[in-house]
Formats: sequence, structure tokens, C-alpha cells
Amino acid sequence: MDPRLRQRRIAVRRAEGRRRLRVVLTVLVVGAAVGGGYALTQSSLLDLDEIRVAGADGSEAEVVRGAARLETGTPMIELDLSSATRSVEAIPWVRSASVVRNWPAGVTIDVIRRIPVAALRVGDRPAVLVDADGVAIDEVTDGSVDLFIIAIGANGELGDVQTQALPLVELIQIIPADLEPWIETVGFGPGDEGLEIDLVGSAVADLGDTRSLPEKLEALRALLASVDLACVAKFDLRVADIPLAKRDPACDEGVAASPSLP
Repeated sequence: MDPRLRQRRIAVRRAEGRRRLRVVLTVLVVGAAVGGGYALTQSSLLDLDEIRVAGADGSEAEVVRGAARLETGTPMIELDLSSATRSVEAIPWVRSASVVRNWPAGVTIDVIRRIPVAALRVGDRPAVLVDADGVAIDEVTDGSVDLFIIAIGANGELGDVQTQALPLVELIQIIPADLEPWIETVGFGPGDEGLEIDLVGSAVADLGDTRSLPEKLEALRALLASVDLACVAKFDLRVADIPLAKRDPACDEGVAASPSLP
């Protein structure tokens, strides 16, 4: 055989050997890296050590942590953040939540609270707080709240939407601030027909259905400024353009109630 051809064949075989060696070494290095990385994710260096709560403090923060069901010591890569988010959002007073990993060993649960706008009565006292969506978010423990009182009872459990109260919840959100001191409760008229406001004293304001509520409230403001309340039993505001102040039969006959706006 030609010596040059023999040298060429030897060189080719050596090159193939080197390529095979490089492939084997690459596989070994990658395997070691993957195995080491997995081992690292399972080590105490990358497990959950801290659960931080933003948007709630004290006992409420503990409620959030408990609802999330995230256990310290769990490898960070194995945390089910979607499930934790759903569980936290199931808390009645939580409107929304987000749960994020804070590498290497922490989690932050950020909650946005529901804001109470009214209290629903149970018996003769306020008992359940509801937010602007009508969701029952908490129970009143001291028997008094600085909120509008809706004169109907709550139904179901905390977290449920108080469907019957929704028209009244919508009403109180548009009541002007200067009318608030005049109002004791909001509710429905006899037979649950029409919206009704129980005013300070003995008078009530019959608003009828939910149409033209801003105009009806404006008419109520005008009547309160111009009528002697001692002689009024009811303000009839079912037609916003024709507001009426109906006389209290027990009132002294010498005191005349205004039939309508001047």
C-alpha cells in the first residue's frame, strides 16, 4: 500500500476517535449539569423558606398564608402557584390575588381587598358587610358600623353575592355626601316594590324603580331643604319631575306640607 494512503487512513481514524470522544465527554458534562441542577433544586438552598403577604396584616395575613397551602421546605420548582392563587381568592374579603416566586427561597402573596359599602341586617342589627358587587365579605361583631344600613337580611354564606340587595347597593353608591346624614336605612317598600329610603325621624322617601335615580335624589335634596319635616310622612319621588311631600295625618292641621317643588 502506498505509504501516503496508509497515513491518510490512520489520520481519518484518529479524527473519528477524537470526535467520538468529544461526543462522549459532552454527554457526560450535560448529564452531570442536569443531574447537578436537579439536585440543587431539591436541596435546602432552593426550597421555600419565607411566605410574604402584601395587602393584609396580622391575623388576616395568617388567614392568607393558610389558604395558600404553601409549605415551607417545599422545593421552589414544585410550588403550585395557580392553585395557591385560586385558594386565596376564595377568601370572602379578597377581591383578587397574585402569588409569585422570589428566588431563591421565597414567595410573595399580594392581595387586593374588597371594600365594604353597606351592612345587611340580621334581625334588628347590622350583621353582614357587603362590597360594591354585593358580595358578603365579613360579619359585624360589635353591632355598629359607619356604613349605610340595608334593611334586608343576608342570605347564604360569606362570599356569596347578595342578589336581592344589588339594587340597593347600586343606590347607595350614588347618594351624594350631603344626603348621607339624613339616611337611616335603605330598603324596599311594602311588598318589596320599589326602592325606599328611611330618613332620620319618621319620614320615608319612595323612589320607585331604578330609573332616573340621580334625578330622584336631587329632588329629595331640594325637598329636604324646603319642607317642614315635622309634617311629612313620605316623599313620593317615583316621578323625578313631580316630587311630592305627603302630609303626616298626625301633624297639626295648621301646618301645611308643600305638595311639590316651587
